[in-house]
Amino acid sequence: MRSRLSWSLPLLLLPALALGKVSAEKASELGTSLTPVGAEAAGNADGSIPPWKPLVLQDFERGDDPYEDDKPIVTLTARNYREYEQWLTEGQKALFRTFPETFRMPVYPSHRAAAYPDWFLTETRENATRAELSESGHGFCCTAQGFPFPIPTNGIEVMWNHIMRYNTSGYRGYVASAATTTGGDYVIQRSYLELSYVYNNQKATAETLDNQNVYVMSKVVSPASKAGASLLLHVPLDRIKQTPGVWSYSAAQNRQLRIGEVGYDHPAFDGLMTQDQIDMFNGPLDRYTIKLLGKREMLVPYNSYQLYDDDLDYKDIIQPGHINQDVTRYEKHRVWVIEAHTRADTSHLYKKRVFYVDEDSWIVLAQDIYDQRDEFWRYSESHSVNFPNVPVMINGVQVHYDLQSRRYVILNLTNEEDELIEYDWKEDPEYFTPSNLKRFARRRR
Repeated sequence: MRSRLSWSLPLLLLPALALGKVSAEKASELGTSLTPVGAEAAGNADGSIPPWKPLVLQDFERGDDPYEDDKPIVTLTARNYREYEQWLTEGQKALFRTFPETFRMPVYPSHRAAAYPDWFLTETRENATRAELSESGHGFCCTAQGFPFPIPTNGIEVMWNHIMRYNTSGYRGYVASAATTTGGDYVIQRSYLELSYVYNNQKATAETLDNQNVYVMSKVVSPASKAGASLLLHVPLDRIKQTPGVWSYSAAQNRQLRIGEVGYDHPAFDGLMTQDQIDMFNGPLDRYTIKLLGKREMLVPYNSYQLYDDDLDYKDIIQPGHINQDVTRYEKHRVWVIEAHTRADTSHLYKKRVFYVDEDSWIVLAQDIYDQRDEFWRYSESHSVNFPNVPVMINGVQVHYDLQSRRYVILNLTNEEDELIEYDWKEDPEYFTPSNLKRFARRRR
């Protein structure tokens, strides 16, 4: 395999002026040389990355894997990974060094099948000539549906595409998470979630959006020591202009509180990650200078259907040091590379982060994280899958490694759940109120 690194785009910082819109001539490339969401439609020179070919299936069911007959092209280990390191993140290389006897990466043939509803693709194409960043870069205007910047000109726009990616109008269901010890012990935390999106709701308009993005209700179901702990979140689009609303309810104390913003580098999951690492990155971006380094071909987690197989138990996945790599899948894809440095006039636990954003879905697939000493610290992976029956591509199972403590957190497991995540679920904003939080916490579902 020959490297085709293209670092041709300039380094860009937070914009001083509104940016976003491109010319009608440039926008006409969407659906021709570019896919409807802005990726290069063609494959790469040596054929290791194929052309984009969306997959839509009506009869797709839980446990199905459209690529189950694929065999690994190569399996990377501590012995051979240096032959392929031009396609590896710093975090992947750190995992090989930290766990040389057990960590491996099975590399499979690449498939570019990310699919979205036709109306969403139409809105995305129109956004190319209408969506604009705010002057600060902390928000944008003139659209309420679709990827806002399918032809990005800077790193802020790329990150907004990730933050505002399509997750249907909302979803509900049960997910499990676990924070491991160095010895591999863990306790499964099972939660029930309800999310309703304002942005990317077909009824939304730029005029009615009112700076809202998503409403969230969540509650812990188990273990018993945490059961009933519930949260209500009102997450705005521009979180600098408007602070998110956060309410908590404790079943044990029968007490409800409004709490301050939970975000940035506030600790999460036993202190092994930060709040803004959830979902790989959930913003805002105001504490960083954002540099767009261009596109790069990388080996990234992709089409990881085995990780969602209901024949697996959580103990089959969660192992000491790292997850069971036998049930992972890596493919070569083109990704946008974004480098974020903490600004000198602010603070964050992380000094530098490098994001690898899939060109076909705008999902952050991987993230390298450095501490204040400029030493490598943490690495995150999103084992994404395409659900062709919805259709939607999600960043489902996420693994956040702390290489200094040799511990990790895994999020969004569903293998042992009887009920599937219900996509395209939605409720009116009036449902997501502090007065309803207690009732939500006490419901059986």
